Amino acid sequence: MASYTFLMDVGNATLTESEVASMVKLSVTGSGFSLVGTMLSLCLICFLPVTSDGMFILINLNISLIGAQLALIGAENSFESRLVCRTATAVIHYFFLTLQFCSLSFGLHLLSKLRSVTILERFHRRVVVLAVCWVPAMVVVGLTATLRGDSYGSGSLCWLTPEQGTRWAFVGPTLAIQLVNLSIFGLIMATRFAMDVKRDYKLRRVLKNQLLTAVSLVPVLGLMWTLGLATTFGVAKSVQYMFVAFCSTQGMCIFLGHVMTNGHVRKLLCVKMKPENDNEEEASMTNGISNDVTNVSQISEMVELPRGGVSSGEKDKEKQRSQSIADTQVTSRNLLNVPEGKCRLRTPRHSLNKI
Repeated sequence: MASYTFLMDVGNATLTESEVASMVKLSVTGSGFSLVGTMLSLCLICFLPVTSDGMFILINLNISLIGAQLALIGAENSFESRLVCRTATAVIHYFFLTLQFCSLSFGLHLLSKLRSVTILERFHRRVVVLAVCWVPAMVVVGLTATLRGDSYGSGSLCWLTPEQGTRWAFVGPTLAIQLVNLSIFGLIMATRFAMDVKRDYKLRRVLKNQLLTAVSLVPVLGLMWTLGLATTFGVAKSVQYMFVAFCSTQGMCIFLGHVMTNGHVRKLLCVKMKPENDNEEEASMTNGISNDVTNVSQISEMVELPRGGVSSGEKDKEKQRSQSIADTQVTSRNLLNVPEGKCRLRTPRHSLNKI
């Protein structure tokens, strides 16, 4: 069976057989934990339910992650049959690419919230999300299988061969998406830092907010795949081990670092678990959250730096926008008003988990 390093290797492998065996074991073990995490995330999101655009993208990301890891584990003995091996290669290639494009979709979603840009209605946004997540990968896999023909999936293991640069059909899009997501991640971290400094927070609190933001965003943006550069160019074996460990446990990292630390998810779960909670209160809670919890993101509330003079009309619009945000926050707090004695939650006040 192939490890995660095999996915990103373009022909510069420097690992010994014992190191490869260790990474295969690490990949299988981590994938087991990841599958548990993805199933818990899906069950929790569907149980509550949380229907924001961010969680909708997260559902697609978890589905693609389940398919990718099951395909990787299930392709262990597929190389014995030529047809089955080519099919397994196409399935692995497709699901791991959809995983990358789902991460890209989530990054673009964060960017739209950061800039307070809402162009399409919710239904059309969902259609665009589905198209970005699943269609480009299908195109890449189809073109690669057509252009490479018999060499597609003809290696010692059921994966793209390094000959003629075939493996770049996966490595290339992955690295391009990581470049975009890293830019978005840097922009969000800088905005988070600027907001904390503007509010005169102490250094300890600033660092804590930076850490919480990074822990929340790294798994959903798939930034651990950036470590695959060490495998691509055959350097730093220790980084390759880190790459396998983080990528194989991505599902569990998403569950612990993004879903369970989400303030709205935790409060909804608390309300759901209250035995005396009546149907009216639960319906009100669900409807309030289903609009889109990301609309009151603290990052989105930040006023952009002025680019020149501001007219009186723009000032009036900004004043109306601030009042609208304040009203939305009051409504959200009322909807999420949980009796303190029954559900005590210590949710970080300044977190990007609402996105």
